Amino acid sequence: MSVAPWVFCGASRLDVPRADAFEPPARLAPAGDLDLAVERAFAVPVAAPRLRELARGAATVAVAIPDASRPCPSAVILAHVLEELGHAGVPDAGISVHIGCGLHSTTSPEERAGLAGAETAARVAVVDAQGIETECADLGTTPAGVPARIARRLADADLAISVGVVEPHLYAGFSGGVKGVAIGCAGRETIAATHHPRFISQPGVSVGELAGNPFQSELREIAVRTPLRWAVNAVMGGGGAASALAAGDPASVQEALARDHAVAWLRPVTTPFDVIVAGIHEPKSDNFYQASRAATYICLAPRPALAEGGLVVLCAGLPDGAGDGPGESNCAAVLAGAASPAELIRRGMSEPLGPGGQRAFVLARVLERFRVAVVGARDPAFLEPLGVAAFDSADAAVASAEARLGRRARVLAVADAMATVVRGA
Repeated sequence: MSVAPWVFCGASRLDVPRADAFEPPARLAPAGDLDLAVERAFAVPVAAPRLRELARGAATVAVAIPDASRPCPSAVILAHVLEELGHAGVPDAGISVHIGCGLHSTTSPEERAGLAGAETAARVAVVDAQGIETECADLGTTPAGVPARIARRLADADLAISVGVVEPHLYAGFSGGVKGVAIGCAGRETIAATHHPRFISQPGVSVGELAGNPFQSELREIAVRTPLRWAVNAVMGGGGAASALAAGDPASVQEALARDHAVAWLRPVTTPFDVIVAGIHEPKSDNFYQASRAATYICLAPRPALAEGGLVVLCAGLPDGAGDGPGESNCAAVLAGAASPAELIRRGMSEPLGPGGQRAFVLARVLERFRVAVVGARDPAFLEPLGVAAFDSADAAVASAEARLGRRARVLAVADAMATVVRGA
């Protein structure tokens, strides 16, 4: 290897000298002048009219943006959205910005202003869309039997816009597109139905797959019932800077960005490894609920790059422990309360697991076949009840695997395991 292997651990890097192979972060150059990049995306929208034309005649417009769990240049994008809406004649009093919390924690006024930008927060209403606490509109039931419940103020708007990030996603294939509204601003009934173990276990529900993905198709079915007609999506590169932007029809924008960046994100390997050391960048490194996504990306691929019984090592400080939102805390409780991964899998297919229970279910699927450990956790005591080991260093984790194997382990270091999905060729 020409570059010494390393992985992210929050904002820091850990060297992995024992690695036999190394997957560096995707080489995505920053977009440069972000304001100029947004202007260009708005001027040439994908499969849709320009926003100022689409919004003409609208009295109310709702804009969904991600919460802090997904880095996104929302504040810069929103400034341009407001400018376009001004050209369309939409008054500030008719515009609302919705923080798409899903079942994550609600936000404080200061956090909302930080996500939307102080100038935007001073001009228009910035509110949470949280699946338990926010009043939702009943938009009927999809043909697949999913209740469509969406934050009422957004559902009642004349036009809705989604701002988000396109990146690999375990269920949706890729995030972005309609997901910021169909899940981010959805009620608990919608989230529970789309994330039910039976639903996410369907063939085609897989990271990196949009076509033929039932989960993605259901999100689009839900979104059709809302006023969502336009999206601005970014691809984030190294250092938290946007690398690419596109705007226009939500599904078309998502598909274009996913197609253009799939080679950088999806990495085939020819030989399974005994240990995969997975780097987790902040903010995904803040809690186990988010950081554990890397383990599911690696272990639940159709052809895992990790050998059966192998060890995936998550490098994350986890300053917020398991996570403090209703989904995060219930996920940990469900995992800790299970007699075994197999028992949790059986139970998940037949009874509700509550908010965040789907993550406990998919982690049980991982733990049934593989082992999971964390390196770098500030307070790792909560991990053992979840069936997850903790080590002081990647070397110590590798040594434990070698003791079990009785031989030298073959080790892969993945610098950014959230944006780099390794899988068998």
